[in-house]
Amino acid sequence: AVEEIAAGTAARIPQEHDKSTYAPMLSKELSNVDWNRTAHEIHCQIRGLLPWPAATTTLFSDAPMKLYRAEETGEKSAKPAGSIVSADKKGIAVVCGGGSILRITEVQAAGGKRMSAAAYLLGHPIKPS
Repeated sequence: AVEEIAAGTAARIPQEHDKSTYAPMLSKELSNVDWNRTAHEIHCQIRGLLPWPAATTTLFSDAPMKLYRAEETGEKSAKPAGSIVSADKKGIAVVCGGGSILRITEVQAAGGKRMSAAAYLLGHPIKPS
């Protein structure tokens, strides 16, 4: 497509204005993660709120922690949403809505710097619940 645009041969299709929508302004009210949502929805929330305002949670500590990277594992669990399945070198695996599991791989604690979840766990061990 880039080559066609540069050559001036790209097909031009007008937008259908009756099907267009506006995205809302981002705000910090969108940041808080609801672990009852599916792993896919939370993963999209984390990616969509980068770099600002960033998704946040208080699941791992009393102060809000920013979540910067995560990955869907494709695994399921019978534990309730918000349960921590594992916390190790791979990251922090949390049960989400529908039993889907999301692995948090990069975080920033309140007042701290952005780091891998593995590095965070070295100073702040988390036990599976």
